[in-house]
Amino acid sequence: MQYYCRMKDETFTKWLSQLRKGYLELCVLLILKKRHSSYGFELLQVFEKAGIELNEGTLYPLLNRMYKNGWLESRWETPTDGGHPRRFYELSGNGELQLPRMMSAFSQNQKSLNNLMELK
Repeated sequence: MQYYCRMKDETFTKWLSQLRKGYLELCVLLILKKRHSSYGFELLQVFEKAGIELNEGTLYPLLNRMYKNGWLESRWETPTDGGHPRRFYELSGNGELQLPRMMSAFSQNQKSLNNLMELK
């Protein structure tokens, strides 16, 4: 029985990871649409303020993957006060096109799930 429960937990963890991956991509696109550009630490703060737990080890590979997919553009800026350079991200043309498609798909899935929950 203990082995079965552990397998169920591993399966759930994999499912949750896949669900979260797509959701976080959507969130990044939405944040950058509203802010026009942002750097990693600032994005972490926005996620935290929204109540979404996220750490650097998840965010930076996510941003890199989205950049490689062509959804984001980036540029390096050094603060005028001499701080460390920051990599700012913004939506690319492809990211601008993906966001409404992803929002629509998410909304439709949410609506369908709500319909299923209301079934008797």
